[in-house]
Amino acid sequence: MVIGALRAAELELKNAEGMESMRNNRTSKLAKRSASVALACLIGVSCLLPATVLADTDPSPVRVNQVGYLPGADKIATIVSPASSPLKWELRSDSGTIAAEGLTRVFGIDRASGDHVHQADFSSVTVKGRYKLRVTGMGDSVSFDITGSLYPDLPAEAMEYFYFHRMGVDIEGRYLSNPAFAHKSLHPGDESVGCFNNWCQGERLNVRYSWADAGDFGIYPVNQAISAWTLLNLYERYPHVFPDGSLLIPESGNGIPDLIDEVAFGSTFMKGVMPASGGLASHKIHNDSWSAFPVVSIDQENAMSRQAQPPSTNATYAVARNLAHLARVLEPFNREEASRLWTTAKEAWRRAAANPTVLYSSQTSDTEGGGDYADKSTSDDRYAAAAELYLTAYQLKDGDLAAYRSAVTSSPHYREIGHVDWAAVAAAGTLSLLSGASDLPQQDIEAMEAGVRRYADGILADLRQEGYPSPLPGGEKYPWGSNSFVVNKMIMLAFAYDATLNLDYLKGMYRIMDYLMGNNAMRLSYITGYGEYYETDLHDRWAWGKYTNGIPFPRGWLSGGPNNELINDPATPAGKPAAKSYAAKNTAPDAWGSKENTINWNAPLVWVAQYLQDHKGDLDNAGGEEPVPEVPGVPSGVTAGSADGAVLLSWKPAAGAVAYKVKRALVSGGPYAEIAAVTSTGYKDQEVVKGTTYYYVITAVNAAGESGSSEQVTAKPADDGGGTPPPESGLAVEYRAGDTNAGDNQFKPQFRIVNKGTAPVALSGLTIRYYFTADGDVPQTFNCDWAAADCANLVGTISKLPESRQGADHMLEISFKSQAGSIPAGGTSGEIQTRNHKSNWTSYNEADDYSYDPGKSSFAEWDRVTLYRDGTLVWGIEP
Repeated sequence: MVIGALRAAELELKNAEGMESMRNNRTSKLAKRSASVALACLIGVSCLLPATVLADTDPSPVRVNQVGYLPGADKIATIVSPASSPLKWELRSDSGTIAAEGLTRVFGIDRASGDHVHQADFSSVTVKGRYKLRVTGMGDSVSFDITGSLYPDLPAEAMEYFYFHRMGVDIEGRYLSNPAFAHKSLHPGDESVGCFNNWCQGERLNVRYSWADAGDFGIYPVNQAISAWTLLNLYERYPHVFPDGSLLIPESGNGIPDLIDEVAFGSTFMKGVMPASGGLASHKIHNDSWSAFPVVSIDQENAMSRQAQPPSTNATYAVARNLAHLARVLEPFNREEASRLWTTAKEAWRRAAANPTVLYSSQTSDTEGGGDYADKSTSDDRYAAAAELYLTAYQLKDGDLAAYRSAVTSSPHYREIGHVDWAAVAAAGTLSLLSGASDLPQQDIEAMEAGVRRYADGILADLRQEGYPSPLPGGEKYPWGSNSFVVNKMIMLAFAYDATLNLDYLKGMYRIMDYLMGNNAMRLSYITGYGEYYETDLHDRWAWGKYTNGIPFPRGWLSGGPNNELINDPATPAGKPAAKSYAAKNTAPDAWGSKENTINWNAPLVWVAQYLQDHKGDLDNAGGEEPVPEVPGVPSGVTAGSADGAVLLSWKPAAGAVAYKVKRALVSGGPYAEIAAVTSTGYKDQEVVKGTTYYYVITAVNAAGESGSSEQVTAKPADDGGGTPPPESGLAVEYRAGDTNAGDNQFKPQFRIVNKGTAPVALSGLTIRYYFTADGDVPQTFNCDWAAADCANLVGTISKLPESRQGADHMLEISFKSQAGSIPAGGTSGEIQTRNHKSNWTSYNEADDYSYDPGKSSFAEWDRVTLYRDGTLVWGIEP
């Protein structure tokens, strides 16, 4: 029988190799690798299974999110039943009390699974507690919670995936949730790698320090780029995520947000994939043959021959967009490294454009030990790279800004919204344009946002047509890595929710999370460690080896999911409905088509998990006693003031509000036109004419509706700075907004003192003051990110003003030690870059801050920052 099985495996190899012509661009692994693994298992090499495992899948036909639901979320269970008439259901608390009851809706045949299903909607139950759903004749669901926080640990657990998969350094137990997975460095020899068939003419590439991709130890620029983009996009939109000290990584405590540190490590190899002599970047680096499964000896793995495979245009564009994006977010924290990254990114762009286009396909001559990552299109890669280069050039005021902007706006992909993965990156470019500061026309931004809404509406429409809460159309095949498609669609819903505050988009995200957490045709949670029945074996060479010794997989890893679009492994079943094309338990070594895990699947899981955690309050009614939220209260305490040709509005929070509408009129009593929708309690109206009187009202909104209007306030904008300028002193302060997101949880003013006099001025006698509103009475923290005079020679304090003033109730004060030196005549102090936050990391509303000006993205004199010499005001106007 073994001989027969070996013969079958040989035939499988030939069949699999023949399938290469049928490869879909989205698949990441070569079909031909199946035989090397299958043969090893058949002869008994490294394919042992643990003696005991968890129960396979949820045995109940009553499927729910196995973790639970937020009070304000939709709560819809799926019941597998052939019944053609509605069934009675009861929602029972732990004590046995019936919290709600009703009849199921007969949905019928779920297209993706072939199951005949009913749905039970218990969304009206908002009281927090632990429950089961009982359906007459079908039994009980697993227990689940209705609670205000469902996945508090998932963001950090999903991020640990990346430290776990670092290569080139020892993986230390003190940085892992389970020290059993610690091991010495994988492939430290990547610091000197030769090129396949000597394509780089004798040069050896330094590509050490990377993330291992998926279940093998290959490193792939195109997949690294989309994975890094996803994480950096999360940070760029929400800079509060994963601050310094929040993750267990070696770099924690260095003053740089931990998410940026992790991406910077994983991107290190990208600087070395382009040969110094010129030309395009290597498309991939991997072993000459497939690694053992599982890896039981690091030494044996490291001894395997390994080469940089031939170059491609898309890999070169991947280098450009990855390093440009990283340079942009790193620049406020480490200007020198950001400059080096930016130089490499620009060079990659130049090479990709200057050389003939080279595509990588399954026919490209290379070694067999890694995935192809074949891609037939280059225009989307060029557009995505242009978007990152343009945004970085805009932030850095680079001289090539106009050229990059032109490459963006002239692209056929400009404003494109659609699916995102490693081989389809155009929409990633557009989402970056919606996330970073730019000078694109407002109508173009609005067109992109409209595209996001249309795409998100399509996702919700697909979701409504499925019996299980999947956003994948059931009439189509499920692709390789279908769960990555699922989480990337959730990101699109988040963008739509940010733009509209329409709770349907947020509720849709939570409904799709129900699918990942067990309400699906496979009856298990696709995220390791979550739910009562969750995936316990994934296609991962190092983790599987520990699993066979009884050590469970780490929590927070996303499984690839069902796949019937391209089945080229011996474990994923053929001939099954799309949603059931998923390999059985304990088949992970042979199940790379459905049980694979990879960096570009866990990256969007991090994005989504963090977003859901940050927005859980939008669907939590603070106790859950009312099934439907009430219309919010009317905003009170509205004030209006004018400064520098703008109107500054502020108001007190309204009960039950999730957002506010700002309305303006030219005559008292209206009619009012809506000019903004904001989530903060302040707004700066800059679309005004000096000397004109304006009338404003504010309303509050939530899912239940809109409140009445506040009391009307009036403002007449004028160019009045408030106080009296000091006499001419020869000193001035230049200011730059280091962060133009007025609603995040940090403010980052940057300063430079100019000495216009004829004699040097000692810094030790000078004090800078920056005025702002703290938006809450909590302690504030000052950080110096970089200073020409050295941060150690600065003293920064944040204090509350004795009495509030227009646009200010606190001030940031910076003074200098004697070691700081002096400002030469006609010179400057050099830059001072600060980063400040509240002790509880809640958000600010900088729009109404006295000293804040988002329009100053480069240094310019600013008299709303004051300067004192030996205690005497010498520059600026106090509020």
